[in-house]
Amino acid sequence: MSNPFAFFGLTPSLNIDAKSLRKLYLDIQRGAHPDLANLKEDASLISEQANAHYRTLSNPTTLVKSFLDVVGNFQWNENQLPTDFLMEMMDLSDAIEAMDRSNEASVRDVEQQLAVYMNALDTDFQLLSTQAEPNIASLGVWYQKSQYLGRLRKNFEGIVEI
Repeated sequence: MSNPFAFFGLTPSLNIDAKSLRKLYLDIQRGAHPDLANLKEDASLISEQANAHYRTLSNPTTLVKSFLDVVGNFQWNENQLPTDFLMEMMDLSDAIEAMDRSNEASVRDVEQQLAVYMNALDTDFQLLSTQAEPNIASLGVWYQKSQYLGRLRKNFEGIVEI
């Protein structure tokens, strides 16, 4: 996929103003509208790209991934998660597997455990996004944690990934 920051004419950043992004997105969509565009095939492609890039920059996880792709020299194939985090995730995964889905208290307990980690991840993102030049390694770890927690969340919700 192409660079979503360049597509909207933005400098790569984790701190993108949502209103400004929305305005840029709508301006592009207006220009690509089939009734107004000269080349309808190009307009359709531009509209599809605008949709995809807008979704990418509107979601913290995909925003970080795009930022790392564009700015960072992150080694995607290397697990950089701390051992203590991995051990905690193994415990949480075991709790999800052992959870009695017919018991509300059991489900609520596991959901609260998951929420603690998700809230910590949100807090970490807020801190990283306010840095003028975020640490690439810290961003990479944040991204890997978000992916790991996302898989656990799907497992908790009973969503099977293929």
